[in-house]
Amino acid sequence: MGSVDEERSLLEAEFDRAENSGLYTGDGSVDFNGNPVLKQNTGNWKACPFIFGNECCERLAYYGIATNLVSYLTKKLHEGNASAARNVTTWQGTCYVTPLIGAVLTDAYWGRYWTIAAFSTIYFIFQTTAPKSCFMRPPGAILAPGESIIVTVFKFVEPPENNEKQMDQKSRVKFKIMSLKPMSMVLPGVVGFKLLGKLRDGVTATDLVLTVTQMLRKHGVVGKFVEFYEGMGKLSLADRATIANMSPDYGATMGFFPVDHLTLQYLQLTGRSDETIAMIESYLRTNKMFVDYNEPQIEKVYSSYLELKLEDVELCISGA
Repeated sequence: MGSVDEERSLLEAEFDRAENSGLYTGDGSVDFNGNPVLKQNTGNWKACPFIFGNECCERLAYYGIATNLVSYLTKKLHEGNASAARNVTTWQGTCYVTPLIGAVLTDAYWGRYWTIAAFSTIYFIFQTTAPKSCFMRPPGAILAPGESIIVTVFKFVEPPENNEKQMDQKSRVKFKIMSLKPMSMVLPGVVGFKLLGKLRDGVTATDLVLTVTQMLRKHGVVGKFVEFYEGMGKLSLADRATIANMSPDYGATMGFFPVDHLTLQYLQLTGRSDETIAMIESYLRTNKMFVDYNEPQIEKVYSSYLELKLEDVELCISGA
């Protein structure tokens, strides 16, 4: 037992001397055979074509799909606005989660070399199959698996950009997790829909919904939030719910109204306790999210704006 420990100590000492001599990278890197990497045989400009080429192809593929996915789903695959919006948000959400899986595979199992090599190959295969989905029967038969694989490997194939040898101990520990690759999330655009005045006699919420849906479809709200404000005090709670629940028809991720006294009345009608309602109101007022019509209103900032005078809504008649 002692001889084994002595032999192990000698091997470790020899390895430390080799690292300190400057022959090896000294950052724990190994080649595809699992051996320590010699400085003279790796890195520098030899690795640049692989890194630049991989990064350029990956970025071009991802942002090309992200930019044109809505048009592709609606025009080529003939999906509705609601279905297209759901698929786009699912696609984007999957992409933002996959760095965690890639970090586990890279740091705990495969290493950088095999992770990049394996998923770059898979990326290329499915990148060539996804555009063919419009020719399949039924359309989109291979779109889902093709683009799912693309987002799955999106973050896996990115090479490391940091030199661990130049870091202090605290930064070196952080480097072990996801190789310091950032994880980002794109916030959706919020469309402000300003309602002015009040509905004329005889005009119903259905008439208002048809007008609102037409305006929002023309404006383009796929993958966005729509907040209705200003004139909502003239609308009943049922009218607000009717408009907000039509978000799949105009293609938005969500349509909603701010909280005011009518919302608190609804909470009372649905059996919420007074303590719960008071807590909700206090929280919303503290964060300036409660609409009090007796106080001056602060103009909110949105990604884009729409405006509708409620008295201009026309009565709609439908029939066979």
